[in-house]
Amino acid sequence: MHDFLFADFLEDQATYAALQAYWQTRLAFLDGRCAPYLRTSFANGQPFYDGNPIVNLADRHAGKAARIVQHCPREHGHGYTSFEQAIELAGDDGQHRPAREKIIVLTLTQDTAQRAEAELRAWFAPA
Repeated sequence: MHDFLFADFLEDQATYAALQAYWQTRLAFLDGRCAPYLRTSFANGQPFYDGNPIVNLADRHAGKAARIVQHCPREHGHGYTSFEQAIELAGDDGQHRPAREKIIVLTLTQDTAQRAEAELRAWFAPA
């Protein structure tokens, strides 16, 4: 378990916040181009703290979105998978438009973080 990063993120809210900051820094190259598209808290403002998603970003103009679902390493061990699906994204005008979503499911290690970052760089690269 020594290679897992932020392994206790589901048990400790401070670790969860540090993990979110880690991803924000790691994916800073998307700042200004992408914005969150999913709710990550209950109606009362309490965060879900479940890692699903730990990251969610959408480029509404390109019709692309992505989210990272992070699993607990004690329950899932090493793992990484990704896939795409069709979704709808609300535009600035409130109208829903067809889009593509990339979903990455992982347990976090340095290697899976690099892999996810590379995959998101390619996903959101201008056509």
